[in-house]
Amino acid sequence: MKLGRKAVAIGVVGLLALTACGRADDDSTGGESAAGSTTTVDDSPAEGDITIWAMGEEGEKLPDFVQGFTEENPDANVEVTTIPWADVMTKFQTAVAAGTVPDAIMIGSSFMPTMVATGGLAPVPDGLVDSADFVEGAAASTVADGVDYGVPWYVETRVLYYRSDLAKAAGVEAPTSWEELTSFAEAMKANGSTYGLQLPMGDAEDSTQVILPFYSQAGGSVLNEAGDAFDLDNQAMVDALDYYASFFTEGLSPLSGYGDSQNSAFVDGSDPAFISGPWMVNVLADLQGEDWVEQNVATVPVPAGSANNDSYIGGAHLGVFAEAKNADGAWKLVRWLAQPETQQAWFDATSDLPALTTAWDYEPLTSNPRTQVLQEQLENTIAPPTVPSWDELSATIETEAEKVANGQVTSEDAAKAIQAKADTLGLGW
Repeated sequence: MKLGRKAVAIGVVGLLALTACGRADDDSTGGESAAGSTTTVDDSPAEGDITIWAMGEEGEKLPDFVQGFTEENPDANVEVTTIPWADVMTKFQTAVAAGTVPDAIMIGSSFMPTMVATGGLAPVPDGLVDSADFVEGAAASTVADGVDYGVPWYVETRVLYYRSDLAKAAGVEAPTSWEELTSFAEAMKANGSTYGLQLPMGDAEDSTQVILPFYSQAGGSVLNEAGDAFDLDNQAMVDALDYYASFFTEGLSPLSGYGDSQNSAFVDGSDPAFISGPWMVNVLADLQGEDWVEQNVATVPVPAGSANNDSYIGGAHLGVFAEAKNADGAWKLVRWLAQPETQQAWFDATSDLPALTTAWDYEPLTSNPRTQVLQEQLENTIAPPTVPSWDELSATIETEAEKVANGQVTSEDAAKAIQAKADTLGLGW
């Protein structure tokens, strides 16, 4: 899901209000539903009106797409309401509090913890899908407090984009390790670029989307082995912060972060590499044309640290409200959207990458070198923990990382500050 923290913050404020009213202590919260669902969904056709909220381009394309579902289920009618991303949490929390929810909802992966904490979502029925059939990182991000609250719909991960023409001129090849990425950026700068690598900076640019993978690449795990507390004050975090900050302190990345010049700096070669998602191929093609992208832009998996080359994973899930009027029909729609052939057709309609691993055995995906890079990267990903306090904690990580990059604190002190904030917040359940 391509969404900044400013929209997420709306949801956190709303969550605090609902908690004060006792909503988060309702029997349907994540903490009270640890036993999971005992509901089952049979194979009979869906019936009745099924209402679903969806966002962005997906929300615009879903109404036509679900005609395939209603053709198979002629006694069902699907009504799609498209909602702007920035309004999702406000509408979600208002509807849950008022009891005016639709049946189903598209869930941006970063919203899952807050939605679960409100008590608004129903656990996924037993046997509806097999979580082992989905991309591992996507399946993990639907689980909150030990219970599945969503079904993965589509996924995206981040890979390294770089100007292949400029890399050739600089005499460097695609980097595969931390050390090689630093050398790559140095060579690009020495060859005439102003910088060597674009990296996000601070809260506004959600820099945890690279810092969290750096932490995992260094061998770190956000939660302890028991999964009941944050584990962030350690050598892996120090290494990740040192590595992140080194690009700024050595003049290889602009201290201003991406800013508004991200795309233009890449196109004019002044900042010729960045880490981002699959949508950037179309963004660059719109700017310079498909031929220019084909000739001058390479995409490769992100370089590896000492432990792995994990990259950030995002995307969207599908869930059903605890108070849905037509829960049976809604879950049957979700199941249909999670079938291999449906996810392949959805890729044709939207270019969204399938969350179902078996859906990747599809010629339009297997014949495209860029999607093959994405598939390779999807085997090594890290998702934010599905706990309500993560959003607030990630803002602290971004602030402390920015201080390290500006030489205001050491990575050791930053790691201690991050852990202190984590201890204060807890997981948020």
